[in-house]
Amino acid sequence: MSMKNNCTSDVFYQDEVFPYLPEKILDFHAHIWSSSNWKYIPWETEEQGASYMVTETSYLPEQLIADGKRCFNGCQYSAVCFGNPTPSVDWEKQVAFVAEAVRNYPFLFPLVVAGKKLGISSEKYKQILAGGRFYGFKVFINWSGDAYDDTRVQDMIGPCEAELANEMRLVILLHVPGIGRLADSGVQKGVEWLAKECPEGRIVLAHCGRCYTPQDMKKAAGFLKNLPNVFMDTSMVMDPVVIEIALNATGPSRLVFGTDFPVAAMRGRRVRVMDHWVDVVLEGYPKSAYRIASSSIRATFMAREIAFAVIYAAELCGIKTSERAGIFYDNGIGLLNRVAIK
Repeated sequence: MSMKNNCTSDVFYQDEVFPYLPEKILDFHAHIWSSSNWKYIPWETEEQGASYMVTETSYLPEQLIADGKRCFNGCQYSAVCFGNPTPSVDWEKQVAFVAEAVRNYPFLFPLVVAGKKLGISSEKYKQILAGGRFYGFKVFINWSGDAYDDTRVQDMIGPCEAELANEMRLVILLHVPGIGRLADSGVQKGVEWLAKECPEGRIVLAHCGRCYTPQDMKKAAGFLKNLPNVFMDTSMVMDPVVIEIALNATGPSRLVFGTDFPVAAMRGRRVRVMDHWVDVVLEGYPKSAYRIASSSIRATFMAREIAFAVIYAAELCGIKTSERAGIFYDNGIGLLNRVAIK
């Protein structure tokens, strides 16, 4: 695979990404929401972390599907999707919106936002899971942006959710807390606790445990070896070295492809600067923390950069074509197929 530096977006995709993609792609991390679901728009407030990630106020399922097809033209696109998992939305409205939104789209697989702080009963969860054909939980994030404070995994998801996940073999998509991300020993203890609480559930760590840099992934990857029910999604991870470290630690069967649409529909790339990530994007997107705009770069969709990182890391690790294809589709669909909603 050549590393061209003089290609347009379309040529980059056709030469460096598309030939290595399987026929089907399952995006395991995508959002949908309606402007009518918000209680307030986070980035229009002055609360801590409010401008961490500024994006669209409305992102409907038809736009998600359009972005998926546009970014991965020539492939069959499907997605695991959920609403905005923060206090800024009305939970009841959002649950109803997501359940209704996916009824006409059999290739969208919804998760319901769930968490200890929401105070939802087991009976209500069961009713929602069955009625909305949900495949599991997207864990509620009880803060705005990067205002993590001292939140622990145990503060985010409780015995009620863990028991249901174990009983129904649900997916639990977890955005780990803490400024240290999955590299932090306290976060690792929380993930280990959750893995043991629901051995029949499947825990998927969003954004590779938020390890966007090689330094973080190097500290985190070894910890995952002995937790066979813990997986990682690749959403917004665009550094091939991060993916390479993850593949070497856990093997390809525990990695699932994800984008984080609508964010990944921007043209640009997430890069490492010292010990943090920065989104370098084309001009025209709203200002946001850690987002730098430029008119002097060429850029493709971030979703394609994520795919390229997976492809390139797979080549560096020497994994089989079938195993690479599994990251993009088979691994994720396997997690969904084992869910047992009663």
